[in-house]
Amino acid sequence: MNLFRFAVVGIALFFSILCFDRPAFAQPKVQILSPKDGAQISQDEKSIFVSGKVARETGRSANVDIFLVIDVSGSTALYAGADLGDADQPPASSAFPMPQISIGGMGFGGPPMRNPRNSVLAAEVAAARRLLLQLNHETTRVGVLSFSERANLLQPLTHDFERVRRVLADVLRAGSYGGTNMVEALRMGISELMGFGTSEKRTDAIKVQFLLTDGFPTLPIGESRRMTPEDIALTVNAARLSGKAGIKIHVFALGEEALSYPRAAIGIAKESGGTYTPVMRPADALAVLENISIVGVDYVQVVNQTIGQKATQLRLAADGFFSSAVPVTEGKNQIDVLARASDGSNSRETVTIYYQPGTQKSLDLEVFLEKEKNLQLEVNRLGKSPAEIQREIERNRQDSLSKPDQVPPPTDGPAR
Repeated sequence: MNLFRFAVVGIALFFSILCFDRPAFAQPKVQILSPKDGAQISQDEKSIFVSGKVARETGRSANVDIFLVIDVSGSTALYAGADLGDADQPPASSAFPMPQISIGGMGFGGPPMRNPRNSVLAAEVAAARRLLLQLNHETTRVGVLSFSERANLLQPLTHDFERVRRVLADVLRAGSYGGTNMVEALRMGISELMGFGTSEKRTDAIKVQFLLTDGFPTLPIGESRRMTPEDIALTVNAARLSGKAGIKIHVFALGEEALSYPRAAIGIAKESGGTYTPVMRPADALAVLENISIVGVDYVQVVNQTIGQKATQLRLAADGFFSSAVPVTEGKNQIDVLARASDGSNSRETVTIYYQPGTQKSLDLEVFLEKEKNLQLEVNRLGKSPAEIQREIERNRQDSLSKPDQVPPPTDGPAR
């Protein structure tokens, strides 16, 4: 039945790809949503909230569809390399108990994992939930699927991010089990994003998959015990089909095993036009998912040209929405937003506002600053700065690309 379903999807994808209209690249587009040009602002704070949207592909709408593809195979029960704390995860005292377990030999130089909330799976879920906090639910839809022995659709694409959070909590509560059927997961993600599955079809959205995995494909040929060249070929071919359909797959390889045998992960990213992000310590995934730009703009700067000061806080989300806190002076202020695309092209947009000290608080500004504080506390818990984590990723990427195309020996242990 599954083979028949995927055959039908493959035929539909073939004809869709023939008609797929790839947008012409142009300078990045900048849209300042708040404040409006000429706005009169009176508030207690001496900084204002500036937000907007940037995009590389100016011929496309602001809509973005993201599928979170989460590895729940047996090996994701291992220790993530750092204590994650709550990390926006469901409490251990919830209706689903979180048993204490002990597994040795993690290979990260830390203690054995004692609590599933410090596992690789917990790091995947925490990173996904952190990403969700930064996306714009009005134009961005998110779906969730997990994979082990088979792929499971947990949430079709939706604007209801609270529903997605509940689904992610259920993923963690359900725990880790089974092998790694990566090819079925990629095929399901393609089907949902193209509107051939349960998700409502949307033709004007930028479509991506975020694949989080701590290993490599061990199914269907490897029977959950080993990675075979055939499983690699099937998985990479699925990624190639994804790329032809305009769906990039951004791969996050987590942990020593995934980085030791990266052939499949690198092939998925390359063939789909996505990115390969190797993270040796899985817990560091919390600080890296948000660095991927779905819209092709990887840098935004917000400056008050009147007083020559940059934003004191700035966050650019994966779907191109940005938020910032910008210092102002009494009277006229010229606020410039500069966006730079990955190819180096740039664009600028300007608004002029008039600020007067007042007694009221800016709710938007306070909510943004509180969210930024909480996000920073999560990263601080990891014991590394974002810059340090990024340098490690770059080293890991070079090491991965230099590794020979070899496969690991079969395992006699539990399915992975």
